[in-house]
Formats: sequence, structure tokens, C-alpha cells
Amino acid sequence: MARACDEKSVRGIIFLLLWGSLLLPAGGQQKAPPPTPEQEATISLESTLVDVVFTVTDERNRPVTDLTREQVRVLEDGVEQKIEFFGRTQDLPMIVALAVDFSGSQEFNWPKERAAAERFFSRFFRWGKDYAALLTFRGVTHLQCGLTSNERRLQEALRRLVREDMGYAGQGTALYDAAYTALDEVLDGAMGQRLLKRSEHRIRRALILITDGHDTSSRRSEHEVIARAQRAGILIYAIGLSDSFRFADVNARTLDALAMLTGGRAYYPENERALEEAFHRIAEDLSSQFLIAYYPTNTARDGSFRQLQVQIVGRPNLVVRHRAGYFAPKAP
Repeated sequence: MARACDEKSVRGIIFLLLWGSLLLPAGGQQKAPPPTPEQEATISLESTLVDVVFTVTDERNRPVTDLTREQVRVLEDGVEQKIEFFGRTQDLPMIVALAVDFSGSQEFNWPKERAAAERFFSRFFRWGKDYAALLTFRGVTHLQCGLTSNERRLQEALRRLVREDMGYAGQGTALYDAAYTALDEVLDGAMGQRLLKRSEHRIRRALILITDGHDTSSRRSEHEVIARAQRAGILIYAIGLSDSFRFADVNARTLDALAMLTGGRAYYPENERALEEAFHRIAEDLSSQFLIAYYPTNTARDGSFRQLQVQIVGRPNLVVRHRAGYFAPKAP
């Protein structure tokens, strides 16, 4: 079921739909005839297009949205790559999964989290175009609402959800299992894949975790979660809080790693107002992203991890956030 969303087949018509422009042959050469099925298979096997979603903020942590293509450089394993496409992503459909920690350490938070989440979806989502899902987790993960573009369905799932005290035996927390499930079975699952194909792969995907960051019973690891998100190009945002907004009880190291290495961000609200602000910042972040794409100079299909770096030229003091890298495809 897993799929590396970095890899796009080299088809001119997809490029045309994606950006409204088609690369022309250099030097005024005549347009080449369309490839035969055999040639198409060879091209798809040997050439890949890597896409990188990134966000830029200034020294006051405000989104920067006025970049030009000439100001952006992208490096893979330290080697500069030729940018083929550059643009904003704000008009693309979006799929978001919200996964909420229902373990004992979150006992008094859910009413405030629910109110903030309701406002986030009602204000930010374009129902009919964007999709959302709701999961909760303790020792096991429960899908409370599958991917839907129906606001009423999601809001009803949020409102009927009540945390029940299951006693000490039920207090184990499988954070990594929940995150992996959200990535693998929801955002990149069967319906997520159908939405990707329907949108010609022009779509944004993000996982929002509300948790204190502690894991006591997962079979999956932090590394597996990060690698799964990187393979699919899914951003992870974390809202780290414990009972009564006690930051001292939050595992910030884990949440920072999950967010930073996938291109997302972690927030640590200290009160209900800051919780609202965290959701607002996530919405702002998702609305101010850029997308670049390039053909990697390293064409080896060895399944290795390729480190990414995006640089902004001529504008100091800007902060760029994107996933740490991607996994190259493997030859069959």
C-alpha cells in the first residue's frame, strides 16, 4: 500500500495540468513525436521528478509568500539541482488527518481541543474540495471519522466523541502506532490514493498530532513514522500538551523530530488561547507553502535516502522548513 509520492512519471500532459505550462525543446528544435509505449516505459523507469514542499518565514516568524523562482536553490546530497517547476500550493486540494491522544495524561484537555479543532476546520477548510479524518489513540488507534469532505459528518464525529476513563490498565499510549496508521492507512491509504489520482497528484497532505509526545506501547518506532511520512511527502504537525497545559510533562524532543524531519512544525500551547493560536498557525503554514520540482542528477535507483536542502538567495534571516529528504526508488 505504501507509495513514494516523490516519484512522478515523466509525462508532459501532467506537467501541463500541474502548472499550466509545458517545457519546450531548447534551441528552437522541432517538437519530438510522442513516445511509443516501449519508450514511455523506459522513460518512466529511468526518470523521476522529485517535488519538495517548503515554507519560509522571516525573523518575526511571519510567512514569506513573495519569493521568485530565481531566489530559490535546491540541493540534493549537497549537489545543486535544476529547478523545473516552481509555484505556490494554496489552491491545491488538501487532506488532513487529526490524531488525538486519549490516554490518561490527556484527561482534562479534550473539550478544549475539540473546540479548537472545530473552529480550525470550519474556518480553514474548503468543504467539497478538502478532506479530513479524525483518529483517537491510547494503546490502540480508533478511526472515528474516515476521510470526508462533508463538514457536518466531521463535526458530528468531533461532538459525539467523549473520553472515557478506562482505568490504569488502559493507560498505555501507542503514539507511533497511531501516527503510522494515520499515514499508511488514511492519508496514503486506498481513499487517499484515489484522491491523489483524481487530482493528478496535485494535492497537499498533513497529519496533525495532539499529544504529550510520550509513547509506552507502540510496535512501530519514531524512525519508522518519520520514514513513512518522508516516503509519501506528508507533513507532520504536532501540538504538544499535557493535562492543564503543563509543558514540563511534554516530550518535546520526539514531537520536534516528527515535525522538523517531515517539514511540519511543533507547537506547545500554555493555555486555551495559545491552543487556538497553534491551530491558526498550522492553517497559515499550510496556506503559504511553495512547491519546487526537479529531476535528480543522481539517477541511481538504489532505494537510498537523499538529503534535501532549500536555500533562499539574496534574502538573509529567512527560515526555510521542508522535509529532510526522500528515499530514491528501487529498481525492480
